[in-house]
Amino acid sequence: MKKLFFAALLMVCPFTVVNAAELLSESMPVDSLNPSTLKVKTIKVKYLSEKDNWEPALYLNVGFNTMVGAPSDCSFRIWPSFEVGLGFKGNWEPFGKKNVWSVGFGIDWRNYRMGNDKYWYKDATGNAQLTPFMAGQTNCKNWLNVFSLQVPVTYTHYFDKEQDWGVTLGGIVNFNTGAHATRMFEFQDEEYEVETSSLRQRPVTIDALLMFSTPADLSIYCKYCPMEFFKDGAGYKMHQLSFGIWF
Repeated sequence: MKKLFFAALLMVCPFTVVNAAELLSESMPVDSLNPSTLKVKTIKVKYLSEKDNWEPALYLNVGFNTMVGAPSDCSFRIWPSFEVGLGFKGNWEPFGKKNVWSVGFGIDWRNYRMGNDKYWYKDATGNAQLTPFMAGQTNCKNWLNVFSLQVPVTYTHYFDKEQDWGVTLGGIVNFNTGAHATRMFEFQDEEYEVETSSLRQRPVTIDALLMFSTPADLSIYCKYCPMEFFKDGAGYKMHQLSFGIWF
């Protein structure tokens, strides 16, 4: 039985080999089988380089602030008014380390210290106004507090590959979730602290940002808001201004 199987296989294989050889010779020249003449198409796969990746980084800014454009009876004091911001951002460098785009998210707390002669109150319509402290009240203090969620969007150009010297331009979107005024005073040997909340501040404002980077791993920044702090008709027409150090 085995002999018959091998005999049949020998009869079929020569024809199979010959037919395959004929098919190969008809479909392509023999010279094309020479490795030196074979052409292999190379497919290049582009991988993201390090400069194309987002690099998260924390930031901290500390500075002073005031209000500009307010009436003369609004006595804002730069000291001890201050600002503290904290957040993170992603840096994108698609064209090298000298050009950096950034977007982030953070929180910001601003304190605007006023003079000691007037304090904030809300009139019958709910608008914020200033009025003098009452006679007999001493050691008077008054300030305005604002808390915001922030989304900074910036572009930085560095003048050197080490990213020591650079200039940053951009905007910061502020979601002003809370604003209140606090006054403290003494009256008849008693200390009082009164908070006026639900001030009608604009819920969303945008700051213009200018910043200069230095080799000391810190930057000097200045922010200005072209939008008024209060809603239309809800208070004095004034704009936020702050400056300080950005880490």
